[in-house]
Amino acid sequence: MKILAFDTSNKPLSVAVVDDGKVLAHTESTEMKTHSISILPDIKEALEKSNLTVDDIDLIAVAKGPGSYTGVRIAVTVAKTLADTLAKKLVGVSSLKLLAANGDQTHILVPLMDARNDNAFAGVYQTVDGKLENIIEDQHTSMEKLFEKLAQYDENSLEFINATPRLQELIQNQFPNAQVITTENSLPDAAKLAQLAQTTKPVEDIDSFVPTYLRLTQAEHDWYAKGHKDDGNVSYVEEV
Repeated sequence: MKILAFDTSNKPLSVAVVDDGKVLAHTESTEMKTHSISILPDIKEALEKSNLTVDDIDLIAVAKGPGSYTGVRIAVTVAKTLADTLAKKLVGVSSLKLLAANGDQTHILVPLMDARNDNAFAGVYQTVDGKLENIIEDQHTSMEKLFEKLAQYDENSLEFINATPRLQELIQNQFPNAQVITTENSLPDAAKLAQLAQTTKPVEDIDSFVPTYLRLTQAEHDWYAKGHKDDGNVSYVEEV
């Protein structure tokens, strides 16, 4: 299976083309402000390096969030457009799960994205029968509440991934024996995204596929403040 995978939910833009587990091409850019400009040229470059055209691709894989609001929207929009226009299968993978793939698969993996003020986007993952399974759902949480949920595990088995200096400080104060992988050593990798996509169910309705933000944007706060409600059927994203 030929997979085109890309992620713009974090600082790097990562693009990969993978064929039956073999990485044919892999490109990365660390300038987030240029993601909207460089994503399509980077995809084109990756395909050219693979000696493939986009028509040869069987499946498109995208990191669906959480992460940078703008970054997540860029990748999801491109993925939806390509999948719909070219009639390709589309898979969305949690950006936190993608970070978890950087960890030691024998550990309890806690991927993080710093959300400021001692808060984070976080999930908890464990490898079961060779597959990463989400054992505590992805969420926007305070580090204090996250630590309370992690108290059930042996701290020697915990591995935190993508920790900024401030998050690393908090972690080491609470779990001094836990493993910590810092942000610079745990960049998301589109080749690993393609690998995760192989065991992820494709999106059934491309039109309704939206990013996973896990917290309200300022626009959503303003929208709800004006009296709009999310009734479970029509959300802010769908309405807009």
